[in-house]
Amino acid sequence: MLLAAHKRNWRLVPFFLLLAALPVRAQDTSTRFELGAEYSLIEQTQADHTAITYSGFGGRFDWNLSPRLAIESQVDFFPEHGAPFLLIQGGQTLQAVFGIRAKVVQTKRLSVFGLLRPGLLHFSGVDKLSGVPSPPLVVQPITHFVLNLGGGIECYASPRWVLRFDIEGNPYRVGAQTVSSGGGGTEILPGKINDTTRLSFGVGYRLVALVENRPETKVPGKWEFGPLFSSMVIAREGVSDNVRAEPGFGGYISYRFYGVFYADGDLLYFPQNPGASGAHDGGTILEGLAGVKAGIRRNRFGFFGKVRPGFTSYSEALASISSTSGGAPVLTYARSTNLVLDLGGIMEFYPSEKGTLRVEVGDTHLFFGTKDVNVNGMVEPVAGGKLQHSIQVMLGYGWRF
Repeated sequence: MLLAAHKRNWRLVPFFLLLAALPVRAQDTSTRFELGAEYSLIEQTQADHTAITYSGFGGRFDWNLSPRLAIESQVDFFPEHGAPFLLIQGGQTLQAVFGIRAKVVQTKRLSVFGLLRPGLLHFSGVDKLSGVPSPPLVVQPITHFVLNLGGGIECYASPRWVLRFDIEGNPYRVGAQTVSSGGGGTEILPGKINDTTRLSFGVGYRLVALVENRPETKVPGKWEFGPLFSSMVIAREGVSDNVRAEPGFGGYISYRFYGVFYADGDLLYFPQNPGASGAHDGGTILEGLAGVKAGIRRNRFGFFGKVRPGFTSYSEALASISSTSGGAPVLTYARSTNLVLDLGGIMEFYPSEKGTLRVEVGDTHLFFGTKDVNVNGMVEPVAGGKLQHSIQVMLGYGWRF
């Protein structure tokens, strides 16, 4: 279900990138504040593990820092009761997000924007375990941190009224759960990074006085490079708590090759070793991403969407297990490299003529293939399973020329 949903999201990415290449004729006027209401759809899972779409409603408030950049908050409520799943979802749904809306294309009649909005995703009744073994299920509310990533289109029916459509992915962290086990001990149920897809259709009203927009100036420079620091929330194989925040560092490089399109890449190293491994994952992580970002640089800000395939390479994935009589099994390890796809947004601030402060946010999709593990001379294939997600935030400083 989630894989199918993200395939639909990927089809929309080229659409938004093409819209970013349209000639830009900025709106003549803007306002400081905007109120909106929307009808929303969210995709979840039924008891038989097929997809179902729930309807909801909500409102939003925008504080326009400039004609292109706004601080936006949005709250949506989905009153239907979804099927409860262990730690993941169930009952009624409430989502509250707060972050940035940035217009990449702006004409007199429409604009194309991107959204980077962290927040909370609350479910009124999920399944939880109260003990092990033979644990009874209890239904309780739960709240997850969510990273709302997406974009949309605004149409200006009049100087005051705005029609809006947007689509977002919602990767969220499902934490591990500690439950009681027999003999007074505890056991950890692993977490994961889950995801949902959302659509919203709304109307907005621009408050207070209409103000004439100031002229925009382009930011020079084709090349850009610099160091990066990253935090990646990712599920690790073989680790009891499973979902971890991995710190990393590296660098990026970017080159404008046509109009609003840039070749863009990161190379990052995550030095923490979790001390355990699976067939696909273990040890430290080397990540490489190379693809396209598309957007604009105006005045002191730049706004971009990104689509970057790449790899994650784990230094110590499990390769073989050899049993010895009267002793512990002997484990050997090998490097494991897997494909990834990084989707999200980049925001840049230009504090000086050559300097760039860069913030990246993304949902990095992980594709684990089948790996072979040698168990006492017999090859045992270990399936990669379904598409996995990780939430990644990067901060860097670069130089343009």
